[in-house]
Amino acid sequence: MPTLIITEKPNVARRIANSIGQAEELTKGKVRYYRVGDVFVAPAVGHVYTLREKNYGVWRYPVFDIEWVPSYEVNKDSGFTRDYLENIKTLAKKCNKFINACDYDIEGEVIGFNVIKYACNTDPFKQNVKRMKFSTLTKESIIDAYSKLESINKGMVDAGITRHILDWYWGVNLSRALTLAIRRAKGYTTLSIGRVQGPSLKILASRERQIKAFKPVPFWELEMICIKDNCRIKALHSGGKFWDKERAEKIRDRCGKIAIVSKIQKKKFKQMPPTPFDLTTLQTEAYRHLGISPKDTLEIAQQLYTNAYISYPRTSSQQLPDGINYRDILGRLARIREYTEGSKILLSKKKLKPHNGRKKDPAHPAIYPTGEIPKKLSSRQEKIYDLIVRRFLATFGDPSIRETVTIELDNEGEIFTSKGTRTIERGWHSLYGKYAKFEEHMFPDLNKDEKLGVEKVNLHEKETQPPKRYTPSSIIREMEKRNLGTKATRSQILDILFKRGYLHGESIEVTPLGLNVVDTLDKYCPEVLSEKLTRKFEKEMEQIESGKISPEKVIEEGKRTIIRISKEFNKNEEKIGKELASSLKSTRENGKVGSLGKCLKCDGKLVLRKSKFGSQFIGCSNYPACRFTISLPKSRFKISGKCNQCGYSKITIFGKKPWTICINPDCPSKKKT
Repeated sequence: MPTLIITEKPNVARRIANSIGQAEELTKGKVRYYRVGDVFVAPAVGHVYTLREKNYGVWRYPVFDIEWVPSYEVNKDSGFTRDYLENIKTLAKKCNKFINACDYDIEGEVIGFNVIKYACNTDPFKQNVKRMKFSTLTKESIIDAYSKLESINKGMVDAGITRHILDWYWGVNLSRALTLAIRRAKGYTTLSIGRVQGPSLKILASRERQIKAFKPVPFWELEMICIKDNCRIKALHSGGKFWDKERAEKIRDRCGKIAIVSKIQKKKFKQMPPTPFDLTTLQTEAYRHLGISPKDTLEIAQQLYTNAYISYPRTSSQQLPDGINYRDILGRLARIREYTEGSKILLSKKKLKPHNGRKKDPAHPAIYPTGEIPKKLSSRQEKIYDLIVRRFLATFGDPSIRETVTIELDNEGEIFTSKGTRTIERGWHSLYGKYAKFEEHMFPDLNKDEKLGVEKVNLHEKETQPPKRYTPSSIIREMEKRNLGTKATRSQILDILFKRGYLHGESIEVTPLGLNVVDTLDKYCPEVLSEKLTRKFEKEMEQIESGKISPEKVIEEGKRTIIRISKEFNKNEEKIGKELASSLKSTRENGKVGSLGKCLKCDGKLVLRKSKFGSQFIGCSNYPACRFTISLPKSRFKISGKCNQCGYSKITIFGKKPWTICINPDCPSKKKT
């Protein structure tokens, strides 16, 4: 009985084929697939099917008549998927048994389901269709999954299909409504909003409004500097902030040249090891320590996973289960020079018990290295891999022992306090390496009632500070906290908000356009921005997966919501368009959609723009009066600072190797080249 195993990525197909037997590599055009006896292993390349309006023609909304079609028919950038799909269709005709070996999550379930249903022309819930479940792509895990085939998870399929349908309903209908409104007001751009985009943008806009409305209030702090053994001890007045400068000055003037140590308090505490990485924590730590964006971190982690170097990264679990052979993994890691010492420390323990966190994921454990020794990693892959390995080691480490010392100094009856913490026993710090960053504060030996010379008492004038802006890392944590989006989609949603010109900068600033989109929708269609509504649908998706509610009920409810919102849009389309068009102009003039330099033909500014087909280019802010343009690559890129030769912006293009170039065609650096 010939069998077809379908994988999500080409290199996963190769790994599975080589694990289950003696694989023969075959080709069909540019597509590689494999044969092991009477078993074929063929890759898809992500979502080879997507949703499309059945009777696509004139833009209108709301529309609900949709169908699954090959991705290459909808998006020209998905043209490469055609060959993979045709290969699967050809092989399916030879086979009567099918196995979904895509990633074991909702998206992987949907990818495999659609391929089996449409490309293989087979009911995925029949007995001749099975599922392989694995969390790593090591040979042992693959063989184990292949020997324990299961049925397709109907709950995951229903939840995934429902999510795609709802996201299409919201994304397409509401984005059309926004775009048509702004075009009616002569604003030439494509806007988008979605089921999760809207509430996420509102969170960022609310913070932006708080920052803009913030009015700083002056206050004063008193700092006393004492000297002992050439060591300076800095202490702040126990009164904290002074809102009255005159009172602070009187206290300063009353202080003398001697301070007495009136109290010394020492407190030791255990600092427990960190919990294992779930995806959000990995993205947060990678951004904090390495400056790698959440979106790129997920992409790199996925590459490490498909090469069998780490376990499945799209997990919300912070727990490492007992069933994994951690001693074997540590024994393999010990062969890598950087991890030899840490691995041997842990292998010397009688019992290996990770410091697990609370969060669980029924499909996958927390992220961990498999012990496979990596080959030919890029610089950024090395960094993410190192972070994952160090975190894994640290979770098995001993608690560190730290000590907090609090000192009170009496100067003419005025009490000043100095506080510091130091590490006494490093414990897990040594295993986490450079990622265990903690402030170390050492005091000289002091005794109670000891007199110290006062070098100076400073009066510092300060101001209250506005709330901090979100970073790509902190907004993803906030989205998770509020149950907006999924672990796999949050960074993608953030990326869309940037691409639409709603957000700007590493310390995220909401552009005038982004603020106005929120204000306008809040005024006319507040449901689009409703966290409560989005969370309700997320909860219902979980209930679909567990079989507590039918997908049809949730989809019908989604339709009714879109119809209600669309009526409000239609009624206020002209007002919405005028408000959005004015903010679009302001955004471009302020350069928040990329002020990349002065136009080379007029006095306008160069800004990032999008064609009606969705491709990006650089154009003049005075369009349509000025039609100067600069082409941009189709591959992924980002704006990366200013050129030191001409002052225009540079872009970094991410191909096989990232490279940076100035956008200015007349830049002196290009002439030298």
